[in-house]
Amino acid sequence: MATSPKKETPDSGVVQTKPTAAAAQHGDHDRIVMPSRRADGSMDQLNPEFIGDKETAIAAAKEQLAAQAVSAVDVAARGVTAGPADDGTGSTERDADVQALKDAHDRAKEEAEARAEREVEQLHQGLGD
Repeated sequence: MATSPKKETPDSGVVQTKPTAAAAQHGDHDRIVMPSRRADGSMDQLNPEFIGDKETAIAAAKEQLAAQAVSAVDVAARGVTAGPADDGTGSTERDADVQALKDAHDRAKEEAEARAEREVEQLHQGLGD
C-alpha cells in the first residue's frame, strides 16, 4: 500500500489549531442544543445547527426567547408601578398600567415562542448520529 509523505512544516499541515475567517466560510458551524443569545435575541453562534431531540430543542428555545422577550418588555416599561387607591386603602382590581404590562408580556412571550419554533424547525439536523 502506498502512503503519502507527512508534511513537515506546521503551516501546511492539516490540523487547524486556530479558527480563521476562511475556515468559517468553508463549512465550520456550531452544533447546539440551546443557543447563546445576543441582547437583541439573535443567536450568537456560527452557522448554527440544532442537534438532539427536536421537541426538547423547541421547548428550550421557547423558554429562552420568552424569558428574554418578557425581560425586554420590563426594561422598556421601567417606572410602571402600582400603588394604593386614592383613599389609601388599596384595591383588588388590577392597575391599568400593570394589566397593560402583563398583556405586553403575554404578546412578547407568544412571539418569542413562535420565533423559537421557526428557528429550530429551520436549523434542526436530527439527533446528531
